[in-house]
Amino acid sequence: VMHGYKVDLILGRGGTGTVYRGYDKKGNVVALKKFHENFFRNPLHLRDLKASVKRFRKLDHPNVVKILDFLDAKGEDGNCMVMELVDGPNLRDYIIKAPWNFQERIGIVQQIAMGLQYLHDNGITHHDFKPANVLFTRRGQAKICDFSLYGSSLLFELFDRGAGEQITPMFVAPEIIRREKTGPAMDQYSLGITMYMMFAERPPFMVDSLQKLYKCHLSLMPDNPSDINPKCPQDLAQIILKLLAKTPDKR
Repeated sequence: VMHGYKVDLILGRGGTGTVYRGYDKKGNVVALKKFHENFFRNPLHLRDLKASVKRFRKLDHPNVVKILDFLDAKGEDGNCMVMELVDGPNLRDYIIKAPWNFQERIGIVQQIAMGLQYLHDNGITHHDFKPANVLFTRRGQAKICDFSLYGSSLLFELFDRGAGEQITPMFVAPEIIRREKTGPAMDQYSLGITMYMMFAERPPFMVDSLQKLYKCHLSLMPDNPSDINPKCPQDLAQIILKLLAKTPDKR
């Protein structure tokens, strides 16, 4: 039992915490994310996320995971976020395992774009968009999860310059590395990296160190996806490369 929910299965583990399948007292099934103890960098980060959850609970979009509640740590239970349960794999698994199907991949990108647009229209920047944060239902519907866990843009920009260090390096936008103002365009860049992996069928930057990877994000444009994978149409390749512009206003 965790925060009054009966827990029977670990659904996944990641950099932010562990996700469990749980049931409330009425038998409704949910997902509970128990955050790692060291995830919250300071009290301001925790307070900011708790305040954001009040806004998240009002969100309702078919391509965004529904947030239900935030539960304060009590003993061993820890800080938890309660969400709708999405019962399929994630986009990272899809990229690694799924056979090539161009129309299917385009359909997934369309769903992701609609979900991100909805978040942006509601004043929310994801801050850590990546394939592992796109979940699929068993019917193949894509849903974006783990948005804005690192705090609001205000916190991100003004109070805690260390926030950027928690973002997954392959998908980090150049402005984060440069420690500049952030906004929805950082999600566009992360989407561009994701699309590159989906349609070129390899990462955009093939390097062996974090320092080299950051240098690529800052100053190197990747090869044209169509040159890497002829199955990727040139028009789509140009869209992907535009999303990977080094400055936000060019995306």
